[in-house]
Amino acid sequence: MNIKLLVTLFAILFLAAAGPAQINLKLPKIVPISRDKSPAKENGRDSSGKSSNRQMVIDDGFTFFDAEPLQEYSTQLRRQVGIGWYLKSNLRMFGTVPNRSAFKLIVSKAGRELAVVRCEGTPYRKGEDPVPENRTRPEDDYILTNQRGCEDKTKAIKDTGKMDVKVYFINGNTDEEKLLRTYKIDVREAARVRGLATAPVPDVPHYYIQRHAETSAAILYVRPVGMNQRLGPNYFREAGDGDFNSEIEIYFNISPEKQVNRLRSMATRCSVNGTFLNFPGPSPYSDENRLRMMRVEWGIYTDRLAPQYKRANEYMDEVSFVQYQLRLPLLIKGDPANNRLGMADHKGNWECSVRQNGETIRTFRWKTGSDGMPIAHPEQKSGNVNLGYNGYLIEAEVPTGGSSVDHRLLPLPNEGFFYGISWTSPEGKAAAAKVPTKGKPYHVPSTSK
Repeated sequence: MNIKLLVTLFAILFLAAAGPAQINLKLPKIVPISRDKSPAKENGRDSSGKSSNRQMVIDDGFTFFDAEPLQEYSTQLRRQVGIGWYLKSNLRMFGTVPNRSAFKLIVSKAGRELAVVRCEGTPYRKGEDPVPENRTRPEDDYILTNQRGCEDKTKAIKDTGKMDVKVYFINGNTDEEKLLRTYKIDVREAARVRGLATAPVPDVPHYYIQRHAETSAAILYVRPVGMNQRLGPNYFREAGDGDFNSEIEIYFNISPEKQVNRLRSMATRCSVNGTFLNFPGPSPYSDENRLRMMRVEWGIYTDRLAPQYKRANEYMDEVSFVQYQLRLPLLIKGDPANNRLGMADHKGNWECSVRQNGETIRTFRWKTGSDGMPIAHPEQKSGNVNLGYNGYLIEAEVPTGGSSVDHRLLPLPNEGFFYGISWTSPEGKAAAAKVPTKGKPYHVPSTSK
């Protein structure tokens, strides 16, 4: 027993026996000692980067914005004319929410409100999953926009340039609103022409949201073991995307000359702590990765300004920003039956490059901890950015001068990443500053080529 407590009890007994004198004693307050030795959690994530039932937290890696053109028929001009653009969004928020909950987006420029869009989302609650093993998974419940995204074509926006997009969550039971994140977008208008070469007229313009700041920010995703295919195995929960459990995926961005110029499967070169790994299995397939185009934001500018375009075909300048899914020939644990190396079997500083005919297209870097899983990036540990369960922010390095498939590159370290989230860590700032400059960052007229 505590010595101070014993002394106090003896004093009380002694004084009580001594007589009826008034006694005014303050006993020491006993405070229970916390036995919780779990890792410190920051914004719903512990230091290992695992999920922990986060509530009302936006998934920044899932967020995607698309500027789509709007048009109407002009009886006076007897043709379709542009009337602006509308915002199309893909969103996911972690949390256990009631049915009929929704997202609300407010688009504004310099404090002036341009459009308000409300879309009900689709909630997923693990406790209601028909597959019993899914109910105990450590990942979060969530609500996300439907497959088509959140849009309202009646909310035309005519402004272009830099804007804010405030994303709110609306509770389906109470209609209570909570601001989740204020993103920043930069919308560009690509004018177009149509009609005779000798007498062109304006066509409906294209619009696109530039994504140069995303170049250095990639997402590494570890597919959970035994992932139910109904939920979808990849980061975006898309069903039908293969049946491999525990694969290592990377999602990265590139700006090609044209979106139809798709990247194909390439060779993978990996090292850990400076030592190169040998991929087992029959060559040349053992080190081959798989690539899939996930999301595209693009616009095509056309004109007939330069003399050579006043006849035949018009001049075209396409601006494309493409997000790819890269499935590496790696698993969490090595699997000799499938001739696959395991990430957890090689702990330390990882560096993996994807190469096309000997040319490095991208180099990805991350660190693994004592459990063999990636260590959360400082931007995640601080809660500055939020990613899904088993999702990790990693560096994507562009080779000096850009690769042959990079058509446009523009370093924007001061404009953040994931639509304007400011870099706060030295690691993030350094990676963003390393992006080289290549080509014209945006479309240009034929007279400027």
